[in-house]
Amino acid sequence: MAEELTSTNSLNAFSLTVLRDRVLPDILQEDHSEITYWAGKSLARTIDLHGIADIIRFFSDAGFGSLTIESQKETEQVWILAGEIIDMRLYENDAASFDLETGFLAAQTQSQINYGAEGVWKLDKNQVIITIYTEAPAVLPQ
Repeated sequence: MAEELTSTNSLNAFSLTVLRDRVLPDILQEDHSEITYWAGKSLARTIDLHGIADIIRFFSDAGFGSLTIESQKETEQVWILAGEIIDMRLYENDAASFDLETGFLAAQTQSQINYGAEGVWKLDKNQVIITIYTEAPAVLPQ
């Protein structure tokens, strides 16, 4: 079933944008950022990925956007999230949140390197820069 869901191209980006950037913020109010960050971490714990390539593929399959890793140091990774879905979300709502994606990356990193990891994001033009910080020196495998 999961493979069927990720292999279809029937993702309706508009409905995703409405849910992520209008409905959830309205329901969650001031707790929106924290809850969606932890939801991303929770989601990551249920998905078994191995290395950077798997994470990038998951982001594409999930409709999160086009993910690339810009740099990876001993205790810091810098990821770039861009693409049409990011452009659409920012066009529809310039206050779109990327806490879900950031939480997901933090938990995947933590799971794969066996050290604590947390993340932050910021907008830079039409892309999202996600920085993951780890408790100890470690790098993700390709």
